[in-house]
Amino acid sequence: MAKRDLRRHQRVEYLGPARISWEDAKGVVKYAQARCLEISKSGLRIAVEVFEPVAVHSRVSLRVDGINFHGSGTTKHVLRRGARFILGLELGHPLDGQVVATINSPR
Repeated sequence: MAKRDLRRHQRVEYLGPARISWEDAKGVVKYAQARCLEISKSGLRIAVEVFEPVAVHSRVSLRVDGINFHGSGTTKHVLRRGARFILGLELGHPLDGQVVATINSPR
């Protein structure tokens, strides 16, 4: 039986660099380069190579220069894929629908 897609907003593939920061369990601020994989109006899926995973429910600050976005979100999912962790982030403030719509438009 196929899983139903319960997402509120359509995801759009976007492969671009991002920078993130978060606090670990000890309160130490961590920084990492990441790569966006998908974007929706309310969240992002990113890949990041770090030694320890970012905990679920962590507050993450991020900057994605390719779409002129900086803001914050909360980790909802963390999956290990080889040397990377795939993070599902729910944004604190939704992206403007125009930003998501222009990602796949011809330039």
